Amino acid sequence: MKKVSDDKFIGVWELKGRSMLDGIKVSIERTENGDFVGKVLDINSNKYVNLFLEPGDVLVSSIKRSSNFQFRLTEKKIGAGLFSIYGLDTSEEFKLEFIDENTLGLGSGTSDPLKSTVFYKRIK
Repeated sequence: MKKVSDDKFIGVWELKGRSMLDGIKVSIERTENGDFVGKVLDINSNKYVNLFLEPGDVLVSSIKRSSNFQFRLTEKKIGAGLFSIYGLDTSEEFKLEFIDENTLGLGSGTSDPLKSTVFYKRIK
């Protein structure tokens, strides 16, 4: 397959497919050192999201290329601060592929990101 430009990640994305995170808007930008980071623009009305997340927080801590068209996305868990106190994982890594120009499919374990019901949808 043809190499996908990582500049396609830059923009505003809405999370879909996970009830707790549905509707959260994230702005993904390139940092000065060339890495990607996704900061929360808007949150949804979920009580746990409102308790542990606010606009400006980092939700996507990194996006790394794993092949010409596949990537790895690391997403901070809601309540990561509380989890860290108890020695639990504070982030989750997903396989990531572009389903189309404006949709990022997320897969975990052996699931195929192109067939996933969990995705980021570009809104800007």
